[in-house]
Amino acid sequence: MYQIIMIGGIFAIMYFMVIRPQKKRQQELSLMRDNLTVGDKAVTIGGIVGEVSAVDGDEFHLLTAGQTKLVFKKTAVALVESKVAAQPELDSQTDVDEAAPLDDGIAEQETEIKE
Repeated sequence: MYQIIMIGGIFAIMYFMVIRPQKKRQQELSLMRDNLTVGDKAVTIGGIVGEVSAVDGDEFHLLTAGQTKLVFKKTAVALVESKVAAQPELDSQTDVDEAAPLDDGIAEQETEIKE
């Protein structure tokens, strides 16, 4: 009887730690792909970034730099930045004089020279 409880416990742990979160991620990704609209910025699984110019069933047209139009399946979408989410970023920009210095990722360090 103890062995059956242990097997059931292991299955429950696997379900809540692996299966359930994976299902949730798949549902979110599916919802994101279904809500793809014209004007959204999209990134494909291959890393191509562009603006959605048309959506036709399970395909969409991506307008990239240089006005190149590419056709992809919706399953190729990795990330979508909707035009609604991008709008507040433009409004929140500050003037150049008031902007904080840019962080280039290089930390300045002081060194001592011992003689």
